[in-house]
Amino acid sequence: MKNLSFVLLAAGMAACGGGSATTSTIPAQPIAGQSEGAARDTRLVDVSDHAEERLIYVSDHANNLIDVFGRGKLRTITSGVSKPVGLFVDALHNLWVANPGANDVLVFRRGSKTPSETLEDSNQPNDVAVCHDGTAFVADSLNLGGVAVYPPGHTAPTRRLEAQRSGQGGIEFYVACDNAGNVFATGMIGASPFAATVGWRHARESGYYLLKPAASSEGGIKATADRRLLIPMNTGPSQGAIVEFTEGGKPTGRAIRTGSDLWGDIALNGNQSDIYGVVTAKDVVAVRKFPGGGFVREFTSGNLAQPEGIAVDPGD
Repeated sequence: MKNLSFVLLAAGMAACGGGSATTSTIPAQPIAGQSEGAARDTRLVDVSDHAEERLIYVSDHANNLIDVFGRGKLRTITSGVSKPVGLFVDALHNLWVANPGANDVLVFRRGSKTPSETLEDSNQPNDVAVCHDGTAFVADSLNLGGVAVYPPGHTAPTRRLEAQRSGQGGIEFYVACDNAGNVFATGMIGASPFAATVGWRHARESGYYLLKPAASSEGGIKATADRRLLIPMNTGPSQGAIVEFTEGGKPTGRAIRTGSDLWGDIALNGNQSDIYGVVTAKDVVAVRKFPGGGFVREFTSGNLAQPEGIAVDPGD
């Protein structure tokens, strides 16, 4: 078990981020945020300030582990974990881990340090999302690419969702599922690969479509309760933001600044008022209000190296 000390940065300091999302030109829109350059506050704080049951999971890609943070407690998950990336917490509070170093996806019950289930995936799973019916969707970044589909009870994919462009498929980096069962992924597609965000209506291959270019990204993606998509991206030179889109890829006009760098994977708290984002380049996790963009906190530790995935269990 690691003894990690968290550092709260003063309100107003820009949250910076790492990741591989592609610069995108989007229509002019108001972007909320706070000024950069505020002084650092070095008071040690607890990660959870809202609910005692809240848990925050962060995948440490370099150290082959998952850090678990909560009010007054901390533990580390290492069993079976190898180069972890994307994380997801389902409605039953299970933690799902995209585990490309071992070519599998691990499932951990809340509070457990050992996996209760392992899903096979030989295509370097990079992210995982679980839909309302318990079906797991895994974004693959090697070989077959696409999104592998695991119905409840299956440890091997029964089918795949493939992005298509000019007869060529693609690789997927991050995946999300909305409350209507529609699936979305970011990645690279086409014979001359380009960044794109794609969707499959009702999780069917026949429902495949390419979202509008404004929403193109290789970074994280999350679907909100009102069926909007949140995607981290550059909105200009050294201007990172989390931008909200319709499910067709049209900007809604709501976005928040994340600073001069780009966030990678993102997660939402229980009532979807806060956005958590991994800042891989700086080994921190940042938290901002949405849609206002107000600074909540930014936390790190001396041990955290190459954070790649983030998930929040609200403990409801």
